Amino acid sequence: MLRLSQGLLSLLDSCPRKFQYSVLEQFTPPPAEQQQNSLDWGNRFHLLMQQAQLELPLAALLHGQEAMRQAFEALHQANPQLLAPRPGAQYDSEHLRSFSLGGHSFSVIYDLLIREAEQAQILDWKTYPKPITAQTLADDWQTKLYCFSLVETSQYKPEQVSMTYWFVRGKDGNRQPESLRLPYSPQKHKQIRQSIVEQTHQLNQWMGKYQQGEALPQIPWGKMCDRCNFLNRCRGNNKQTPESFAVDLEAIAEVSL
Repeated sequence: MLRLSQGLLSLLDSCPRKFQYSVLEQFTPPPAEQQQNSLDWGNRFHLLMQQAQLELPLAALLHGQEAMRQAFEALHQANPQLLAPRPGAQYDSEHLRSFSLGGHSFSVIYDLLIREAEQAQILDWKTYPKPITAQTLADDWQTKLYCFSLVETSQYKPEQVSMTYWFVRGKDGNRQPESLRLPYSPQKHKQIRQSIVEQTHQLNQWMGKYQQGEALPQIPWGKMCDRCNFLNRCRGNNKQTPESFAVDLEAIAEVSL
C-alpha cells in the first residue's frame, strides 16, 4: 500500500518512470534555485495564512517580506470573511483528510475548509499566476482529489461541495488577487472514482512487475524529458538530439500530461 497525494497522481499520469525514481526508489534531486525560491515563498505564505486563522502573531513572518505583506493584505481586502468567519460556519486551516481505495490510501490537506450545514467550500492559496482557462484547474488532480475526498469522508453531497483557488501574487505587476470557484457534482464524483480505480489498478500491475525487476514504463521522448532531473538516470547515453527529437515528434502519438 502506498500513500498517494494529488501530486503523486499527477506524476504517475505524466511519467510512470519518474514516479518510480521519486516514490518507489525515493531518489529526488534538489530543485533548481529559482524553483526552490518559489517553493520557499509559497510555504511561508501558507504558514502566514495558517497563523492568521489561529489568531497568532504575524510580525515575525512579515518582517522584511514586503511583497508577502502586500499579497496578504490584498487577499483579505478581496475577501474579508477569510478572517471573519460567518455565523454558524466552521473554519479549519491546514485540514487533513484521508481515505482508502484501490488498495492504496489517499491524503489531502486543505489550506482552508469552510463547513456549513448545507455546503462546504475548499479554499487553496496559489502563489503562481492564474491559468488561462478554468478547465486547466478542473482537470487537475488537486481539484478532483480534494473534492472527491471531502464527499467520501463527510455527509456532504457532491453538489454541496465546491473548491475555490485564490491566486495571491497576480501577474504582470498586478498585485490584486484573483479567484476561481469550481463547483462539484455527482457526475464528476462518479468519473473521478472510476479514474482512481483505473489508476490504482494500473499502478498495482506496474508495481508487481517492478518487484520482479521490470522498470515502470518510459514515456516517448518529448520536451519534458529535456528539463527532467532524471534525464541521465532514465535515458543514459541514449539521449536524443534536438534534430532527432523533431523527427520523432511527428512519429509518435500525442501523450496526455
